[in-house]
Amino acid sequence: MSYQPDQIVKSCWNLESGLRLGEDGVRACCMGALVSPLYWSPEQVATTEITKDKIIEKRKQLFDQLNDSLSDISCKHCLKVERKPYSQVSFDRLGHVNLAHFSYCNLRCEFCGFTQHETFKPPEYDALAILGVFSKEDVEWNAFVDLNGGEPTLLKDLDAYIDYFKSRGIRILLYTNAVRFQQSVWDGLADGSISWLITSLDAGTPSTFRKTKGRDHFQAVLDNLTRYAQAGSQGGGMLAVKYVFCDSNCGEDDLAGFTYAMLAIRPQRVWLTFDFFPLADRYPGQTEVGVYDYSRHIQAYARMYLSLKKHGLEAVHFNKTHLGKVIQRGKDILDNALETIERLAPSYALDDPSLRLEDFRRSGAPDVEADIRFDILPLTRKEDDQDLSWSLAGKRLLIAPACAISRGLLSDPGIREAELLGFLDRNPMMRGRDVDGFPIHGYEAIPELEPDLVLVAAPSQHTQDIVNTIANLRKEGTRIAVLDQNP
Repeated sequence: MSYQPDQIVKSCWNLESGLRLGEDGVRACCMGALVSPLYWSPEQVATTEITKDKIIEKRKQLFDQLNDSLSDISCKHCLKVERKPYSQVSFDRLGHVNLAHFSYCNLRCEFCGFTQHETFKPPEYDALAILGVFSKEDVEWNAFVDLNGGEPTLLKDLDAYIDYFKSRGIRILLYTNAVRFQQSVWDGLADGSISWLITSLDAGTPSTFRKTKGRDHFQAVLDNLTRYAQAGSQGGGMLAVKYVFCDSNCGEDDLAGFTYAMLAIRPQRVWLTFDFFPLADRYPGQTEVGVYDYSRHIQAYARMYLSLKKHGLEAVHFNKTHLGKVIQRGKDILDNALETIERLAPSYALDDPSLRLEDFRRSGAPDVEADIRFDILPLTRKEDDQDLSWSLAGKRLLIAPACAISRGLLSDPGIREAELLGFLDRNPMMRGRDVDGFPIHGYEAIPELEPDLVLVAAPSQHTQDIVNTIANLRKEGTRIAVLDQNP
């Protein structure tokens, strides 16, 4: 198929620059319940010299299928597909890597597909050789890898993969069950080469852990999570502990057990989500809401969220940035959970300060309020519920953090009138890169750069931490402005 530069086409960042290296072969991506078409099977990988040009050709073929009205591929059911001019499409970069080329594990989680189908196996091809066809210059500024599997700490060459991603400046999101403690993982979390370490605990009692995970390692996991949380407190990467609500872990004992375990361990984040496997084979093509009954899971989700919040730990809605962005049913489930939280909230003592526990690793300093709230397109500042015109001409400006939301600020002519010094980001893997030609600095550069203003445009769960960090480093005269609503 041929396209004109100004022709509006369907595309996707994962299609253009993604690479899923899975135990079932190589493809563009795997987004929860949706999986893109296969490029090469493990058997084909073993007999094929995979080059960058061959990957580009596969991406172009998938792009053609997406834009062919007669084709029927899984990508057409994905909410991440966007429309844009063909001139903005590029197939030669490396952006999102999903590394899961093996499936062996030291747990047997009941909602895991590998457990259900008994398909645990070691790597059948060299994923590192495929990744090696992309140089550091080929890597997108916001590239990251989901390193999962299988259990990554069982890989003999895990450190080689970590070194590859560090050398390319690719942020690492490492998913581990935390049964095994690994010093290189602790070190990567502490120095920031591992941006996120994610463990799906999914239980609040030893008996439920044994039932859902098939092994008796509950206490060992809690001990290792405590160690990793301490590494995350060094300021490099972050530990996130996830709870996947399924049929067997929605009881009151588990809700209370998990809540108070998190209050003791204090990971940098707690993520709540749902078992999405019931959607995988049932949702595409379905229009009815009741394909699978999540009502009990939603009730438990809301109760746990509110229990954590009343003690000062606000959990992150994982579906909001994951499944809810991929398929409509994921969004429907999250909307239902948010409505349930709002309905149950009055029965929880959310405003009782005597119940709120401070993180023992924090100084106890109160949160800082931003000086200004603003919006863009057009650029305005918020004051007394009014939108007032706002000029940044002549102002020395920094933007935080380096992400898709903050990059969107560059589209506003009012912001481009300022003297833009670049972006701020806590992740050391981002240093030395640039966003559309503007350099990425660490937050520690704020005093030296002496900005007049720092604009904060981030996902809501990170905004307050960013504001606090800037406030602790700024000199007198530097103001903080927070985006009022995402562009």
